[in-house]
Amino acid sequence: MKIEIGESLAVSYLKHVKRCVIYQTNWKASSLWTISKEEKKELEVIFEAVRKSEEFRDISKKSEFNQFLRQAEIDALGIDQAGKVYAIDIAFHEKGLRYGSTDEEAAARVTKKLVRSYLAMRGYFPGREYEIIFASPKVGPTRDIVIDKAVESLCRILGDVNREKFKYITNDAFRDDILRETLRVTKDDADTNELFLRSYKLLRLYCPELKAMFESKE
Repeated sequence: MKIEIGESLAVSYLKHVKRCVIYQTNWKASSLWTISKEEKKELEVIFEAVRKSEEFRDISKKSEFNQFLRQAEIDALGIDQAGKVYAIDIAFHEKGLRYGSTDEEAAARVTKKLVRSYLAMRGYFPGREYEIIFASPKVGPTRDIVIDKAVESLCRILGDVNREKFKYITNDAFRDDILRETLRVTKDDADTNELFLRSYKLLRLYCPELKAMFESKE
């Protein structure tokens, strides 16, 4: 299976920064897993509230709840020692986040991923604390604002979700909170088979300035 470099970074971030003891890429639910009737009923109500709202009326034009949830696929998922679940979707486009031709289309794609991850966390990890992240290293300024506002609106509709549970991390925050922090905490870890970290260590052999750039707290 092909592993994207962004997904490899996400797994390293979960393992070393979030201290997850269980982690994997391309997480997808099994059709054999079940959700309690009470939880499913509540999630169906939430799903309908989201897609009937003015802001997110196009989030699921054709899919009903069961199909929408089955289509959930998370780039990287991890569980820490306390049982907290982390779900990360990461998008790396060199020229900036694509996801459609307009800012509104990009926001719709991002929020759709967040809703699917939210339903999966509630359905398959009931009672667990969770954190859902969408991350991208480069998003244009206007698009960034539109997406951030859409995430805020989604939190209000869901009711029980705040920005501590839903995190939208881009641009400088991506560099500092995900990339730099992952490299900083793993700087002395010589025994890793993670693709992203091994690639970085290879580059550092020829670019020693990377050490000062990414492995300090500044």
